[in-house]
Amino acid sequence: MNSVRRLIAWVIESGVTPHTLESESRYIRFLNATLFIFGQAQIPILSLLLILGMYKPILVNLLALSLFVIGFVLNRRGQYLLAKIVIISVMIINTAYFTSLIGSSAPTHMWLIPVAVLGLLVFKPTEWLWASVSVSLSMACFLVFEYALIDLTPVIRPFSDPEQELVAAQSSTLSAIGLTLVLIGMMHRRFVQSEKNLSLEKAQSDRLLRAILPDEIATELRQTGSTPAIRHEDVSILFADIVGFTPLAASMPAEEVVALLAQVFKRFDHLIMECKVEKIKTIGDAYMVAGGVPKSSSDHAERLAQCACGMLEIMKDFSVESGHHLRIRIGLHRGPAVAGVIGTTKFTYDLWGETVNLASRLESSGEPGRIHVSDQFREGLEHILEFEERGEINLKGVGPTRTHWLVS
Repeated sequence: MNSVRRLIAWVIESGVTPHTLESESRYIRFLNATLFIFGQAQIPILSLLLILGMYKPILVNLLALSLFVIGFVLNRRGQYLLAKIVIISVMIINTAYFTSLIGSSAPTHMWLIPVAVLGLLVFKPTEWLWASVSVSLSMACFLVFEYALIDLTPVIRPFSDPEQELVAAQSSTLSAIGLTLVLIGMMHRRFVQSEKNLSLEKAQSDRLLRAILPDEIATELRQTGSTPAIRHEDVSILFADIVGFTPLAASMPAEEVVALLAQVFKRFDHLIMECKVEKIKTIGDAYMVAGGVPKSSSDHAERLAQCACGMLEIMKDFSVESGHHLRIRIGLHRGPAVAGVIGTTKFTYDLWGETVNLASRLESSGEPGRIHVSDQFREGLEHILEFEERGEINLKGVGPTRTHWLVS
């Protein structure tokens, strides 16, 4: 039983390589499976012809089977279109030949219907011309035998008993109908599998899109194909940078550096999800977070402050666990900014404006293990959080600026 299954699998998978596109593979497997079914159907037909002593039709059927094998070899060797043309042509000619021998009333010409169905299903959309030719030729032959040559005189009469002839005709009709249903069922199964694969790919692409973009932006981008830049009048921005990471990275193998950074950022990612703020991007060992985008909220600054405090705790714990003395420098600012997606191939959700620049300056002019905030960020949070005034300092590109330390 296992050897039979292996043989069937080998037949159906013939012509499919690791480099074959899945869309192409489905057509290859479908044609191979059809050839296997037609080959099996020839066994009782050849047996019947042998019993009746119809040796010439046996030779014709064997010739048709040989051409089927050639079509299978062509399909296996990548000559997919030629294989389809050979196989369908042989089916049409072979059926027309036996119909002319036995007569239209047999009715052998009913087998032209599954051949027409096969011509419709086996060709790809880009091969529509060949599909049209094969379907038209099959149906034209069927209509000729069904209407124009309905009184075609049989060359041979395999049955002398009219009752046996009726049973054979009914069996032929039922077999043709059954084969048609099998072909349609195979194609339906292929469609179902295609829809399933498409759903899985869509879900995967949605997960990837939502991993790099906020949910609202990902949804809009998926539905419309674009998303406009939006000006937000009040957002909070956090920049964090790991102090001393550059010399540490220079003393370690690149793989260990990446692994270490991944552990830290993984904890940061979990933290920002808890604080319900938005991760914007990482640049080397720097980490940027925003609150109040893409959906505005009244407490975005408070949640971003909680995120900043959480980052300090994460770095303390990680330094103890890893044995590396790492500290983080954080800058916080709030104000207007423009947010949107840039790029057409690798999407990036980003923010622009003086608010972003000032938050970056606050981080770079801060101190390790401390949270450096602007006067604007502090406003409205004095009754919730504790601040320590740093005084007025000169920020590069900004000038004298009053800043504070977020204590808790």
